[in-house]
Amino acid sequence: MFGILAFGDSIVFGRGNNIDRGWTGRLRKYFETKDYYNALYNLGVPGANSNHLLERFETECKARTDSKRPDDKRIILIGIGMNDIRYKKIPDEAETPIAVFKKNILKLIKIAKKYTDKIVFIGITPVDETLTKPYEGLFYTNEQIKKYNRLISSCCKDNQVLFIDLFSELENQKEIFDDGIHLNAKGYEKMYEIIKKFLIDNKLID
Repeated sequence: MFGILAFGDSIVFGRGNNIDRGWTGRLRKYFETKDYYNALYNLGVPGANSNHLLERFETECKARTDSKRPDDKRIILIGIGMNDIRYKKIPDEAETPIAVFKKNILKLIKIAKKYTDKIVFIGITPVDETLTKPYEGLFYTNEQIKKYNRLISSCCKDNQVLFIDLFSELENQKEIFDDGIHLNAKGYEKMYEIIKKFLIDNKLID
């Protein structure tokens, strides 16, 4: 079996584009048609932050990697951070302070490496601040997203893990949003194309 485990929050889950279930649904259609034994697991949970992900991460990894056949392969994709960066008010500290967030990212990397050496972090996507200050009573800002993305990128570089910078690819494109945070069909299609190309270019999938 060749498995892709996609962990994260509502943007991994695909909120805002339920028909195709976001970028993961599109990638699943592409990937699973390549081989009968290919499988993509959408392990995105709306509302999750890095603390929540850590609580279930190893259990979810172990449950989907129990097969011991010598030709088995797996990739772990992690897209987390949008719910870590949010504020209850501005100025204020983010829901997950950056020092704690760094520890969480490093723990996720350490656990993931027990199951595969093919690990990819998917950077936090931008937001439309005209709709996210506030959004459902919480504040999401691009400045904070860039700060946390730099930390994820640095942790990945230091630990020989791949990182996809989606922010620079998608910023200043208001037409891609469903509600200011979650993407619409156009946005998820762009996200899917970027991620698929990255995986192909890095010889992780065909």
